[in-house]
Amino acid sequence: MSSEHFIVPRPKKSTLPPQPKKRKRTAAIEEISFDFDKRADYLTGFHKRKVERMKRAQAENEKKAKEERILQRKQLREERTQELKEHVAAIDAILAESKTPFLDHEESGEDGEWDGIKEEAPLEPIDHEEEYIDEDRYTTVTVEEVGVSKEGLHTAAEDEEDELEGKKKAAAAAKAAKEAKANPKKQWPRKEKKKPFRYETKTERKIGRAKQKSSNKKAASARRGED
Repeated sequence: MSSEHFIVPRPKKSTLPPQPKKRKRTAAIEEISFDFDKRADYLTGFHKRKVERMKRAQAENEKKAKEERILQRKQLREERTQELKEHVAAIDAILAESKTPFLDHEESGEDGEWDGIKEEAPLEPIDHEEEYIDEDRYTTVTVEEVGVSKEGLHTAAEDEEDELEGKKKAAAAAKAAKEAKANPKKQWPRKEKKKPFRYETKTERKIGRAKQKSSNKKAASARRGED
């Protein structure tokens, strides 16, 4: 027989049931515990956790704002320091220029004519405000011109107010005197003072009753004589 006509037989099916698969043995859990307090805390703590998140965010924002303020103040101090240096340099240059002609005049030995003491221009009143900024503080300082007298310290504004008030009082007094001179007041007669009311003492009442009785007796005897 040739191999072309050979048929492979079918495998026979087993009549036995399939064997169960072997499972891996795991450690047995003896008990499962459930924390009811944590569950209640989680279910009722949404608002609490939200407030905590808001507080943390607010604290971070305040910290950032404080750092920004510190940086700005630092930059402001540096700018003011630079401006002050430039101002001092400009003043030094002006002073150097003003001193040079005077020195040249002295060195040359020329005698100039003396024109006397020149009157200085009146100083402007000092009245301004300065702001001082530190890392954690902000201060405003007001500078005013102050005079000294027996009554104490007083500012220029107070002096002006006192002077103006004095002028007003003097004008009012002069006006009142002028009106009084033009229209003299009418002299009214003085009223007699009334004697203050006073209760009589026991002795005074007794004397008064005796006088009243005697006057009544005299009046009665007079009436009888007429009859």
